[in-house]
Formats: sequence, structure tokens, C-alpha cells
Amino acid sequence: MTRLFAQRSPLVLGCLLALSPGCNDYEILKLEAEDIFYQLEASEVDVLLVVDNSCSMQPYQQKLSQNFDAFLTYFIEGNVDYQVGVVTTTVTDVTAYGSCTQAMVNAIPEGGYLVDGLIIDNDTDDADALFSDAVSVGVCGSGYEMGLESAYRAVTPPLSSDANFGFLRDEAYLSVIFVSDEEDVSPMGVNSYINELADVKGERLDDGFNASSLVVTDYDDCSNQQQASGATEGTRYLDVARQTNGVIGNICADDFESVVTELSLASSRLTDTFTLTDLPVVESLVVGVDREEVLCDSGEWSYELVEEGDTKTANIVFDRAHMPPPQTEVTVKYDRGDGDPEGFCGGEEED
Repeated sequence: MTRLFAQRSPLVLGCLLALSPGCNDYEILKLEAEDIFYQLEASEVDVLLVVDNSCSMQPYQQKLSQNFDAFLTYFIEGNVDYQVGVVTTTVTDVTAYGSCTQAMVNAIPEGGYLVDGLIIDNDTDDADALFSDAVSVGVCGSGYEMGLESAYRAVTPPLSSDANFGFLRDEAYLSVIFVSDEEDVSPMGVNSYINELADVKGERLDDGFNASSLVVTDYDDCSNQQQASGATEGTRYLDVARQTNGVIGNICADDFESVVTELSLASSRLTDTFTLTDLPVVESLVVGVDREEVLCDSGEWSYELVEEGDTKTANIVFDRAHMPPPQTEVTVKYDRGDGDPEGFCGGEEED
């Protein structure tokens, strides 16, 4: 996949109606296409973190526990009513081994049970500390990680109406985040789990479920130590994330904060990227938020051309600090063209 970004340069385009006193009002420009998007507010989101608790996970759990503030970034900015629960990837029985005593093994929640029965929400006191404890699920769990099965059990009967009652809310979106350094070995096929998890929301919400995966995306990206610890590509988790428009992150990466922030964005249902219906003449692009033009040289947005094989996709990408807030309308007007980034905002194409 090739991504071509247009450089943000001062606007050199002449006004199409230079002799008109209203030449700064983009509403009067006669352009061929207009795409209208809405930054929808996901007022309620239930987030289920599925954390691998096998013997190699201690460093990853630690980094995850230290980034709760980053994880909440877009929930707070989007004024989202959130709930967060944690389950482990252990579904099968475990016996004591190595430094894991029987008492440690006995403390592992059964597959699909929320850790400590805890639900963290907007009103939870000491949420940071509770989150840190909850995702530090230990490393005495099963080496046969069944994250998909555990997630499925957590949000379906009998657990959803008994031990985990209160986690799922009728009008809330469901976001599941898998965190593991090894492949999932759950018994059902990936599509079966996707269908079962999507059915939890039924017809009450359009696209009411998505899943993201912080897993091994490429074995070669892991260090020698990570490889020696048993890292394997999480292909099943990756498949779920791709099919449900979730975020994919590399668990072997040193920088957890940026990927956790991406997870926050995906789970909050806000977006910084708006895909155009057609390829534009980039010189003609006119972007508005709630019908107020946002100039291309403002630094608030950029143009991106994504090439995958023979397919080209044109995106308007907002800077995260200037992302359209919930319940706003984003309008993009343009003439149809080849999408070539060169010439955008008077600049040249970046290499």
C-alpha cells in the first residue's frame, strides 16, 4: 500500500470568482462533486479489553497499564459515556507451573468473567489505578490463548446476564480490544465470532460493534528477546480487526502511547479521516466544517492519496488537534480528477 501525502504549503490558488465580492464564500463555487459527512457522537461505548495472561506478557501488560490517560483521550474529547471491563485469554484449565503457584492459578478468573468483576466508567474514583491493576492480569494463564472465545463468553448469556451484568448497555456501542503476543486458538472460526459479537447489538445500532487488535503484526518486527519469548503473529485477531474496521497495532513496538491513542480514537467512534466518493482535482478542494470553510493552509487538514494495487482512494485527514467535534457536518467540494496530490494548496508532492 502506498500513501501519498500532499505538502501543506501557502495557498496559491486564485479565487475562481476573483472579481466577485463573495469570492471567499465557498458556497457559491460551482464544483462538480460534493461529499457530506457527519462526525457522529457515540454517546455510550462499552469497551472490553481482552488481555493475554500467558507467561510472556508481563512487559506488555506493564506498558498498557501506564497509558490509561492516552486511552481516554478521545472518550473525553468526544464526551463519551464509557465503560471499560477486562477479561483474560484463559479459557481452559491451568495447573501450577514454574513460579506460578496453585494459589496464583486459582486467582485467574474463569473464561469470559470480568477481572475483579470491575467496570470502570466516567464516575469511577481512582480509575487510573484501577485500570492499571485490572490489565495487570498476571502471567500464570493458559498458553493456549483463546481471546475470541473469552470475549464471546463475556458479552453473551449466561455471563452477560449474570456475573457480567451491567457491562453491556442496550444503546451502547461495543468495542473489543485484543492484546496478545501470540495467536488465538479459540475453537470457532473467525467469522463465527464476528457474527456472534455483532449480534449482541442486533439491529439496535448500525455498525454497533468493532474490534481492534494490539498483537504481533509481523514476526520480523519483534526483537530477538520477544521472538525467544514465543511471539507469534496474531492472524485471527488481525482478521477480526480488518473486518470490523478496527485499529491494528504492533505489540512489539516500543511506543505504546501512540497506538493506545489510536485505540481510543477507534473505540470512541470519532474519526479524523473522511474518504471522498471520487478522486479530486486537488487544486479545487474546498473543505468546510458546519459550512464554514477551513483553508488548506490552516494546518487543520491535509489531503492523502492511498494506493492499493490498482485502487486509489482519496482522503481528507484532519490534524488530531483540529478534528471535527461530535455532531458536526464536514463538507468537501471538488472537481473530479485523477487525485494526484501534486499542486495541492500550491505545494509539491512529498516523496
